[in-house]
Amino acid sequence: MVGMKRLLQSKNTPWSRHFSLLLLSFCFLFILLRIEPKLFYQSQEPVFFFDRHFVTDFFLYPGGCNELMSRFLSQFFYYSWTGALLLVAIFALIVHATRRFVESVGHRPIFYLHWLPAILLLALHSDYRFPLVFTLATGWILLGINLYVCSAPAKSWRRFLFYLALFSLLYYIIAAQAFVFALTIALYETLHHRRILLPSLYIICAALLPFIGASAVFIMSLQDAYASQLASFATYKVTWLSWALAAFFPLALLLTTLAARCTTIAEEKNSGLARKLCHLRSDRMRWMHGVILFFCMLYVSLYAYKKNENIKALLLVDYYARRGEWESVIEMVKKNPLSTDYTLYQADRALYHCGRLCDDLFSLPQYLGGKGLFLHGKLHYHFPLQHSDLFFDLGLLNESEHWAYEALVVKGDTPWNLQRLALVNILENNSGVAERYLDMLQKTMWHRAWATDHRQYLLDSGDLLSSPHYHYLQSAVPAADFLVSPIEPERCLEELLKTSRNKMAYEYFMSYCLLDGKISPFMKHLYLLNSFGYTEMPHHFEEALLIYLQMTGGDSSSLPKVKVSTETTRKFADFNQILEKYDKNKKRAYNELREKYGDTYWFYALYYYKEQ
Repeated sequence: MVGMKRLLQSKNTPWSRHFSLLLLSFCFLFILLRIEPKLFYQSQEPVFFFDRHFVTDFFLYPGGCNELMSRFLSQFFYYSWTGALLLVAIFALIVHATRRFVESVGHRPIFYLHWLPAILLLALHSDYRFPLVFTLATGWILLGINLYVCSAPAKSWRRFLFYLALFSLLYYIIAAQAFVFALTIALYETLHHRRILLPSLYIICAALLPFIGASAVFIMSLQDAYASQLASFATYKVTWLSWALAAFFPLALLLTTLAARCTTIAEEKNSGLARKLCHLRSDRMRWMHGVILFFCMLYVSLYAYKKNENIKALLLVDYYARRGEWESVIEMVKKNPLSTDYTLYQADRALYHCGRLCDDLFSLPQYLGGKGLFLHGKLHYHFPLQHSDLFFDLGLLNESEHWAYEALVVKGDTPWNLQRLALVNILENNSGVAERYLDMLQKTMWHRAWATDHRQYLLDSGDLLSSPHYHYLQSAVPAADFLVSPIEPERCLEELLKTSRNKMAYEYFMSYCLLDGKISPFMKHLYLLNSFGYTEMPHHFEEALLIYLQMTGGDSSSLPKVKVSTETTRKFADFNQILEKYDKNKKRAYNELREKYGDTYWFYALYYYKEQ
């Protein structure tokens, strides 16, 4: 019998290795190409500093060690390929540890049962809010289970002390996730060693230890003592998939125990079917189980990915905007049919930075009117740093700093928050404050070089303004301070035009006028085209001017030197002829006008403009 077991193990080893390599390769490619781990970093903005004081704070409460490790490893999500390698390495360790666990509790473990945690984790990591702390906790649980099953002493009192030490250590490392370990070990003692008293003591100790910790050892609430890193972590609330992962270990123990007993009974009855399924493990059976498992992994991963596809599109827009890849922002918004208020806001920013705001504004669905140029309502507080970005672009440094501090409250000392605060304080000549933020950035993994480069500007902020990236701010910063309305931030645009030669404020103001149908302020400021050095009138300005002239019958003698092109005049005449063809019934003319002029101000004014 022993010889047969060794033969079967040696026979399974090559197939098992090749199949494991196939599944891990699939995981790597799926994570790299579909999930894109760089978006975990974009969504969660994990904070980690190589600083003694930062590190020691995590040792003061249960779960802190696991959180600290999670924050450090999450830094590798900054690049997709390093994040994919990290996750696959963790998955491989979890699969190996799960296999050790399954083989320890079952003489003939169920085929590929040890891959189920990896499948669940792959689905969970399709959610960009899912924190790495839960994945690492799974590894700690498996380590504790394997240590107990393989190394627990035989005598009951020593066994109890060994369990108590393991549970206490795990609780300190992974907080309430240690309950999964306690439940699995209690079940193991009940099923495999036919004990009742000892597992009952295990459960009682697991229930009491967090209460003692919260009452006498750690500064924490009872709710955190019993739920932290199990039911929630920070703002993340676990889903049914997380509970399924937690339930896997006791359920796997039940299944392997049941399968082993069924096999023993079937062998006693000399059942040929049982021998084929559980004992002989034929090549055909291994292939069949392997194919089923692979397609299960494929289906679960694609299903979970599909559920989060829109979130991925939003995060990609945010990712490209953060790095100034403006053409990619525009492409993403046009490609994704489910546009949101936030993506429209970033797309309008992108059009300006590409020099196309006043030519291509209406190539995007401007369903928010003028409000689409800014973040309004609750979006302020969901995206505070992104709100700060626009004020920084406009040269409103104080307002940009205000929203950067709001971002600091929401997200913490993330590198992007620190960069914004450092930049603003350099430009405002607050070198002492700026240096403090640069010192913090110097202790990060990926932003040290940025901090070193910007430290040279502490002595003279003028050097920063002379750099190509920030040169535009020289004319953008207003000469006098004024209040910015938090409810109507667009009101700042006209004030900026009074106190600075701010081209972005001009284009945003004129676009706002068009979007909200404010033709009189638009015409009043049209003459500034000459001041900003336009050689040609932007397309949407031409379109608005032709509407104005048609409605008022006015002449163009007082208009800017830049004139309307003959091509735009021809298109406007064609637009009116199409309307005449349908007896000015805009519903009937909709399809033809959308096909030919759907990206014009004329089409927007006719179909989408709503009077405020």
